[in-house]
Amino acid sequence: MKVKKSGFIFYLSYFLLYISLFMGDVYTVDGLVDVARMIRLLSYVFVVLAIFNNKLNVKECLIFVAIFLPAFVYGVYTGDLYWSILVSLIYASKDAHMDKLISMSFWTLFAGTLLVVALYGMGFLPDVLTVRNSAVLNSPDRHSFGFYHSNVLPLLNLYLEIYYIFLKGEKAKTLNIFAFGIIACILKIFCDSRNAFLLSSALSIAFLVQRTVGFGPKIRRLLFVMSKYSVAIMSAFSVMMMFLLLRGGIWDYIDYLFSGRFRTGILKMRRTGLHLINLMSNAEFASDNIRHENGTFFDTLILDNGYLYMILRYGILIILFYFIVSVMLTRRAKNNVYLLISLLAAFSANFIDNDLADYSFLPFILYAFNDVKIFAKYKNVQPKDRVI
Repeated sequence: MKVKKSGFIFYLSYFLLYISLFMGDVYTVDGLVDVARMIRLLSYVFVVLAIFNNKLNVKECLIFVAIFLPAFVYGVYTGDLYWSILVSLIYASKDAHMDKLISMSFWTLFAGTLLVVALYGMGFLPDVLTVRNSAVLNSPDRHSFGFYHSNVLPLLNLYLEIYYIFLKGEKAKTLNIFAFGIIACILKIFCDSRNAFLLSSALSIAFLVQRTVGFGPKIRRLLFVMSKYSVAIMSAFSVMMMFLLLRGGIWDYIDYLFSGRFRTGILKMRRTGLHLINLMSNAEFASDNIRHENGTFFDTLILDNGYLYMILRYGILIILFYFIVSVMLTRRAKNNVYLLISLLAAFSANFIDNDLADYSFLPFILYAFNDVKIFAKYKNVQPKDRVI
């Protein structure tokens, strides 16, 4: 497949941005942050070049300016340029093929993960040891293997499996799915990331069920509805949990199952408040300086629920954007169970992690807004006719 010049520049900008954001999950060593920043700035240069090479018509230019300017003004005011860069990437991806994008994401993440683990094995990166509950005597260590936290590697294995199933669909090999499952089991032992393990197991089981016996029409419909409305449901439940948790009882137990994610959200919300649009700067949002009632001091609270993070950081209206993304993606994947289960896994992963504005979820956003059909490999077949 011949790649146009504008397409090549876009792929290069995307690759550089993906790498720079991935480096944020690696244990910070001297100079790494500066290198990541330089790579990210270089990616911005290429994405601008890709837009100019796309030769947008007058209408496209006007729409681009109308969307880009508010995002850019917001970025300048808050010090957060993510949304203006995202708008630029969406427009720059006009001539890109999304199957290539997912493939690039998979192999970049795969190679980057192997490199980090290899650097850990050679002693260049440390193994950050954490415990799930410091109050429990002799609580087992959780290993990071070169990443900044023990949750990272299991989640990357999950995203690799999601990318793989999303890209290959019915052509995915069962042996590879077993490999992802075995790796997830091993990582559960050493990293003890329960939620990533459960999600990876559920995704693998769903794939194997579809491969062997297939889901019936009612289950297919349920998967479609769950995928389509997952962002709205998980966002609403996450916000409700912050209030229900104050009642104690079963809600305390649910919060315990999710490692205190909602209680952390309460502490954050008490300082930042709930806004339709949050105009706080990055520095202001990150600087918590909170002392919990048990005496624990938090310099910066880490929100591991992506929906809570987006709502508290950017405002309630931002969920509308992600709901549109979920609707657009699930409509394109309506008749492909493999794509639906991978999308549902990606949306669910952000209930236990914060990747909605990070590299791992980025390809799905671009896929949602790209003109290329999700079934680009089958140019003579309409998506609605491909029932698997």
